[in-house]
Amino acid sequence: MSALSQPVGNSPAPAQVASPRRIDGVVTHHRDGFRSGVARFNELLAQHLEVPIFGLFDEGLGRLESPLFSFKFSELGPDYAVLADTVPDERWRAAALYLHDFSGSDLERRAAGAARWVYCGNEQIRDEVQQLTDRCDTVWTPGLLVDDRTFAPAEISVFSFGMAHKMRADDFAKLRDLLERDGSSYALYVSTANHETASMSDAQTVFEEMHEVFPRRLYFLGNLSDVAIHNYLEQTTFFAAFFIGGVRSNNTSIASAMERGAVIITNLDRHSPPDLVHMDNVIDLEQCEQLPADPLVLRRISVRAMETARARGWDRLVERLGS
Repeated sequence: MSALSQPVGNSPAPAQVASPRRIDGVVTHHRDGFRSGVARFNELLAQHLEVPIFGLFDEGLGRLESPLFSFKFSELGPDYAVLADTVPDERWRAAALYLHDFSGSDLERRAAGAARWVYCGNEQIRDEVQQLTDRCDTVWTPGLLVDDRTFAPAEISVFSFGMAHKMRADDFAKLRDLLERDGSSYALYVSTANHETASMSDAQTVFEEMHEVFPRRLYFLGNLSDVAIHNYLEQTTFFAAFFIGGVRSNNTSIASAMERGAVIITNLDRHSPPDLVHMDNVIDLEQCEQLPADPLVLRRISVRAMETARARGWDRLVERLGS
């Protein structure tokens, strides 16, 4: 018997429920707040309600007496059939629903009709739900922004972008030491994407580690567009990206930064492109004892980065491929 299908004692019949009662847990279909606004909403809702949050099949879910199921039935995927086959109406009667949309599926109609209360995310949803039950009302979703810091002025700005699970917090800790040694104010701006084959738990761990490295001067920018990344590359003092072992010829973030003349801080090893040279067209973290501050030195590295990138552009690649 799954956690969802476990009966709960003394659950009132629908006709006995006159109003909502206190929720003792929020239940969601996935926990990926980086990719889903609904998942992020559920995380914040559970925090504000001061109750735990559960996945659909988490241990301990069966002990909840008054759970709130908050998800889109249209996004359940393979879990749809499991819920339809294993969750009795008795379980839905003990639960409240928060519906973020209404697809009209059989399971959704059954759950809404049986639930002790249905919170409809908007009036359009309520128009559908009130045909199934009078135990419903319209609510809303507050904004999901929780980090409302203003970008503080900084003498040195560092930008980084790439896949979240590939960020190397240990190398960024070395960069932090260099920035602290300089004595100037600084800020680190990070744009990250999540690869479809990467574990989100790994990405979350990296985010937490990065916050430990930069508890106050770190700003996560999410997944930026090309034009936004272009502007950050042009406007920040340094671009930073670190890799297992060292940078490789097929690291596209480094190529993009070099093409735009960013002053790059990265890590080199014997397998790195031989035309990448410390303090010539990049800065090697392992060889750097102090970050350059002279505008002329920074400009020279920038120009050399663009020259190097020009020799490794699309036209040259097409030539190498024999077209």
